[in-house]
Amino acid sequence: MPKLYVVATPIGNLNDLTPRMRQALECADLIAAEDTRVTMKLLNQFDLHRPMLSCHRHNEEAKAPQIVERMLAEDLTVALTCDAGTPGISDPGHLLVRACWEAGIPVEPVCGPSAAVTCLSASGFDAREFAFYGFLPREKKALNDKLDAVRRAGAPVFVLYESPHRIVELAETIAGKWPECLLCVCSDLTKKFERIYRGTAPDVLAQLKANPAVEKGEYCLAVDISMLPPMEAPVQRPEAAAFMLARMLDGAELREAADAASEAGYPRNEIYRAKLKIADMFDGE
Repeated sequence: MPKLYVVATPIGNLNDLTPRMRQALECADLIAAEDTRVTMKLLNQFDLHRPMLSCHRHNEEAKAPQIVERMLAEDLTVALTCDAGTPGISDPGHLLVRACWEAGIPVEPVCGPSAAVTCLSASGFDAREFAFYGFLPREKKALNDKLDAVRRAGAPVFVLYESPHRIVELAETIAGKWPECLLCVCSDLTKKFERIYRGTAPDVLAQLKANPAVEKGEYCLAVDISMLPPMEAPVQRPEAAAFMLARMLDGAELREAADAASEAGYPRNEIYRAKLKIADMFDGE
């Protein structure tokens, strides 16, 4: 019977490959790899030889049903790997896993390293409750909006991934919004040049800026915002039509209610639609 192994692989130090990971790779008839070149280095390190095909972010939607069809037709055991860490966690893989479940193919996870959990373990933060957000938006307004949403969500600690070219900008944004929060920023975990920066957001930002090689490596961040007061949810204002009707119930004419809505900051097109809606309500009487 076909089977899918979801195989976590070392995030840096190849000696972290466990006997069970190796066994899963050895018994697989085929390896579906995020990048066959990266997985080939791992296989060569341990003198493993297995046929591979690529299954990455840009082709997984098309490849997943093809792989499943082949698994069923040829009774194949497939090992799914990503470049480092666990497939499906800010890495491709979930579409193939889902397709296997839907086709009735057993899925067996082979646990192993995760940059997010490794970072948390080194942070000293109380991670009995935490949230994982992967990569945040790049555009500044979208990033600020997302950070506000993260804070409103209420998790005391959250974990992020970031590229080396944007790590300083992200740290600057966090330090500007929440200077009292704590950061644990990890670079190249388990590798030769592993670095871990920990402290208040401004302190960690200064440490990052002082590193001339800051734009090298892969970054994972744990952010402790447990000391911040709860963020109040934004007050939802009524629709323009409801706002204008309330003014009209107080004695204002439709034109005056529209002027009041404009002064309150409602967009012109929304006010226009509200006027048509209200006029239609009164015409129907």
